[in-house]
Amino acid sequence: MVFQRLLPKEGGPFRRFLAIRQRLYRDAYYDDRPLPGPINLFDFRQKDDAADLRDSIGAKSRGFFAGWRVSDDSVIGGYSTSTMELVSKQVPYLRWSGCISTKINKSNPRARHITRSGFAAIMTPEYPFSAPLGNRYKALEICCRTDGRTYACNLNVETYFPGDLYQAFIGRDGMANEDEQQPTIIDHEQSQDSTDEDEEPNQSLDVREFIQHRYKRMYKVDPSNDPITGFPPKGFKRLILPFTAFTLSSQGRERMEQRDLDGAVNIESIGFTLMDGKDGDFVFDLVSIRAVNVLEGEVVGTSEDEAREEEMRNKFMEESGKR
Repeated sequence: MVFQRLLPKEGGPFRRFLAIRQRLYRDAYYDDRPLPGPINLFDFRQKDDAADLRDSIGAKSRGFFAGWRVSDDSVIGGYSTSTMELVSKQVPYLRWSGCISTKINKSNPRARHITRSGFAAIMTPEYPFSAPLGNRYKALEICCRTDGRTYACNLNVETYFPGDLYQAFIGRDGMANEDEQQPTIIDHEQSQDSTDEDEEPNQSLDVREFIQHRYKRMYKVDPSNDPITGFPPKGFKRLILPFTAFTLSSQGRERMEQRDLDGAVNIESIGFTLMDGKDGDFVFDLVSIRAVNVLEGEVVGTSEDEAREEEMRNKFMEESGKR
């Protein structure tokens, strides 16, 4: 029974532990670039991550390491509700939904000293002994679809101070609030709509533009073909949150003395919280979370991406020479 919990047929904390370290060690030995390519933290297109979510839904016990879990103000006697489900379509994704109520339940003993209410949260599984990203990655990429409400993205990292939490905010249409640092939005759908699928690249294009044009054509043929190229599935957006955009908080309040999250980042878990003070339903869809580097507005690809670009570059040069 204990062995089955540690190493189920799919998913599980042990596989999560091995997967992140295998990728980190592989990049350390075989990718000598100063900015390595993206590393998956959670991706529901991968069978192990999808299995972790399925096992978490309706789970009665937490186990050795917590899986996916939701929370809301019902723990303090509030009326908010939230649920999670795995939507298995062409591109599988997590749907976190519910209803926020700011009404305080005065008749509940747990709400005796509560002055405000109305929140819901979802947390990822814990990484056994953390995900040691170090200082090789500069941002978090979230592939999601929101309803326009303001969500907090929470990073639970290794720290000497219990209760510390780093937060950044996602607002309307995936944009950050005006008083927050803006995350970068990489949305290829708009550019794809204006690209003719059968149009050949202009001969005056340089190599980089030629490669980007080819990627756009690939995306138009198969919008879900994104684990390597990074293109978001149709209807979703990629939000790039630099680690420097996260502010340090504790027990729901911003700390007066800040410690920047720009050094050795060891992620224990990631979460999202909705507490915008508005009553009503909400829906938050999530495809994947990755640690990435960004260079000149583009996510740095994997070494496999560079090999593919080199192949396309050589073919472009050969075709140009023939003309």
